[in-house]
Amino acid sequence: MRIFIIAMDDPLYINNMLKEIIEKRREDIVGFAYVKNSDRMTINKNRSKFIYIISLLLIMGPIYFSKNVFITILHKLKIVLSKKLSFVKSPLVLEYAVRNNIESYTLDSPNNRVFLKELIKKEPDIIINQSMNILKSRLLSIPNIGTLNRHNALLPKNRGRLTPFWVLYKKETETGVSIHFVDEGIDSGDIIVQKKFTVTPNDNFNTIVKKNYKIAGKAMLEALDLLESGNYKLTPNDDTKATYNTVPTLKEAWEFRKRIRLI
Repeated sequence: MRIFIIAMDDPLYINNMLKEIIEKRREDIVGFAYVKNSDRMTINKNRSKFIYIISLLLIMGPIYFSKNVFITILHKLKIVLSKKLSFVKSPLVLEYAVRNNIESYTLDSPNNRVFLKELIKKEPDIIINQSMNILKSRLLSIPNIGTLNRHNALLPKNRGRLTPFWVLYKKETETGVSIHFVDEGIDSGDIIVQKKFTVTPNDNFNTIVKKNYKIAGKAMLEALDLLESGNYKLTPNDDTKATYNTVPTLKEAWEFRKRIRLI
């Protein structure tokens, strides 16, 4: 199986998940594309990024929020130092791919026509997308089998952004991770693998996120194994049962903060 990965750089969670996949399927990975303008702070232009940051502070709590800020700043500092000091390894997931002898690309957008020509040459069976970009039909038509996404919810419920928040906000008792095909909708492609876990009274946003990413890499690897074997059954991602969430408002974040126990 020929696998191509498209991803943003995320020191908090996604980088470790991608490293797990690269480690297990190194011989099958034919390329890696780093989308430099894609990150967790990518939101609709009509929404205030400042308000979003304040909302995240309320949702995570000051300790966990500060920890994430520290990790992100340290990550960026290491990137700068790696360019000036030969003994400092770059923490970019792109550089991890390069060190594993995977042909790599740096992009502004995965839908770039020049990049798509290179992607076609790679003849991928599977593309794994872990960027914040919406992939257009021309890219989605390239892989022989399809493009996969990891989504931190049990689709078709909770499509969209910041799903651990919405699971708790809506007082749901179960959540998990879905590995699904990507189509031109939002988290709407058929589901290959789902891993579920119970939401306990002690859970908060931070614990749910940790649980999601603890199983995310294994779920993606399982999906790859199933697709490679040809022995799998897709679960329809039924639009009639779907719920869709966007970035929470400041009011919703404050309501959440008042009633959720933080750890």
